[in-house]
Amino acid sequence: MIGRASLGNPWIFNRIINFLETGQKLPEISNEEKIKVLKEHFELLLEEKGEYTATREIRKFVAWYVKGMPDARRFKEKMNTINSIQDFYNIF
Repeated sequence: MIGRASLGNPWIFNRIINFLETGQKLPEISNEEKIKVLKEHFELLLEEKGEYTATREIRKFVAWYVKGMPDARRFKEKMNTINSIQDFYNIF
């Protein structure tokens, strides 16, 4: 369950450790931080797999990163049409 929860939510591990150690929940991650990490994730995919594959693979992660954000549906729809690095950054 934790592995699946970590998709688009890599902060879960620190949050769990903190809770087990202190008994307190950390505040939710800001939308800005989620977008920052989404961009970093895309950059890593580009380095590892190149533009063609990275632009297609990032699509499946977008839904997890933007879950619960305002206008998430519209954002996901736009991201599902990207075919280039420029398309990705134009959305932002």
